[in-house]
Amino acid sequence: WRQVLGFRATWALILARFFLDPIWWLFVNWLPIYLADRFGFDVKAIGMFAWVPYLGAVVGSLSGGWVSGHWIARGWSVDRARKRAILVGGALTIPGFVFAAFAATPLLAVVAMAVVLAGFQVMINNIQTLPSDCFSGKSVGTVAGIGGLSAVGGVLVFSTWLVPVLSRISYVPVFLMGTALVPLGVGAIYVLCGKIHRVDSTISSRSS
Repeated sequence: WRQVLGFRATWALILARFFLDPIWWLFVNWLPIYLADRFGFDVKAIGMFAWVPYLGAVVGSLSGGWVSGHWIARGWSVDRARKRAILVGGALTIPGFVFAAFAATPLLAVVAMAVVLAGFQVMINNIQTLPSDCFSGKSVGTVAGIGGLSAVGGVLVFSTWLVPVLSRISYVPVFLMGTALVPLGVGAIYVLCGKIHRVDSTISSRSS
């Protein structure tokens, strides 16, 4: 694992997962609480509305992998296709967070959240392919595991610790925190990763 830390692609994945994974767990952990606090929902009402954001997640999950694969099949490089898909996902997520922050009705709120989770899944589907795009052999699992560990750290910092603090004020700063996390995660891929390509032939040959 020390060898893979010598590559920029590994650190790009670490930072992207640290900043972006908390978005998913924000909704998993806090969506029912938000609907109850913000709109006075009971359990029945939460059940009627809380599924909508996850429908958006399904759409984003299916389309995120498809669109980058489609672009690659059309002759785009892996680097261009992955980064463009991640950028498109981020472009959906940020306005979704803004609309969710200021939504006047529960329907508008959950539709905006559906856009957020759709964009998130487009981003994360392509980010999670980076270990296999950039590495091979045992290094793929090592880098993926390091990325998962970083994701847990981000969830602990932002979703578990910071959200309870911000929500004491209102949920507006919680959603605005989400808008700040997106460019940090996307920027890590664009600025730190460099060109997405296979980089670890030396490690792979030693590991085999």
